[in-house]
Amino acid sequence: MKEKKDRIQAIRDIIRTRDIGNQQELLDILLQRGFRLTQATLSRDLKMLQIVKMSLSDGGYLYVMPDVAASMQSNLTHHFVSPRNIKGVQSVECSTVLVVVRTKPGYASALASDIDQAMIPEIMGTIAGDDTILVIPRGGYNTNQVAEALVKILPRQK
Repeated sequence: MKEKKDRIQAIRDIIRTRDIGNQQELLDILLQRGFRLTQATLSRDLKMLQIVKMSLSDGGYLYVMPDVAASMQSNLTHHFVSPRNIKGVQSVECSTVLVVVRTKPGYASALASDIDQAMIPEIMGTIAGDDTILVIPRGGYNTNQVAEALVKILPRQK
């Protein structure tokens, strides 16, 4: 039973920290970490954890934890951009007026400075904490345009 408990925790950790677009990708990571399971077992685990498969603006998919899915589907959030392979970035979410970039702890301030220095026409400015950046769109641009511009300029992982 310990293996299942460890596997469930590993699934939670992977979904929270990586962009996973399909079950095979998640299965491969779990197998690399030494877990022995089938796709059917993984499917049951995802159902038990209530993991949600969200559609992305680029046509792809992203698995997210139920609490993230609930906040994304609230009336405040209408768009989610996958930050695939962007160094330190965990998510980019848009409300109807603002964009929130969630980062690994300690990354937000430096990334916000990079965003401000890039002088992106769509962005008026940023406010950063330790792991969150509030991005303020310039008048005339919607938050989806801002999010797409951000994803293009943020540093890629090597």
